[in-house]
Amino acid sequence: MKISITILTIMMSFMSCSSLKSQTLASQTVKETEVTFEDQLSKTLTTINNIKSIQGIYENINKLKRISTMYPNEWLSDYYVALLDIKLSMGIKDKKKKRLLLDEAKETLVILKTKENTIESEILTLKGYYYYALIAENPEENGQLYYKDVIGSYQRAIAIDKTNPRPILMLTIFKKKMSKFMETDFPNFCSQLAKVEEMLKNSKPKNEVEPRWGIKELKRKQKEHCFTISE
Repeated sequence: MKISITILTIMMSFMSCSSLKSQTLASQTVKETEVTFEDQLSKTLTTINNIKSIQGIYENINKLKRISTMYPNEWLSDYYVALLDIKLSMGIKDKKKKRLLLDEAKETLVILKTKENTIESEILTLKGYYYYALIAENPEENGQLYYKDVIGSYQRAIAIDKTNPRPILMLTIFKKKMSKFMETDFPNFCSQLAKVEEMLKNSKPKNEVEPRWGIKELKRKQKEHCFTISE
């Protein structure tokens, strides 16, 4: 009887340890899952920032789409898909590819409307950027069609969050473009860019994957219109 009791005690002890180990592993799995989205998105965005080829950007857009599929309740992966589609459309000459990119950006903007916990000021900035890209695609036909949409989207984004530098930057750049098209002057352009530069430097997103772009676009415009920036 003593032997049986001893064996039973050992078995119960083993089962208890196994249960505790399973609970620990389950807890670790939950913790890993909680950080997976941000970790994957951050890694992909870092890769994109270091890519020089258009093909490489296309490949990583596909990675972003896979992340969106894995995490349908998250909005930032879709946000970056649309942002990259718009940026690529501005940089390529192939009209068919440009149209495909803008069509996909439009579809993604519709998807973003269904997401929760989005930063509305950032979404409206992206929307304004999309209309800006449509004008860039065909200025003569689309200029009058989408001019108010660009201005309106940026202004609404600023009204929602006056500390967000991106809509202020993009509105400033757009006004400069329009002043050239209308053959008018924009004497405060460079000083306005300087103010936005300070805003970008002081901007502090909540985490590593929230929107923080803008400095490259700003520096490019400063180099074109204001002064020579040493590399």
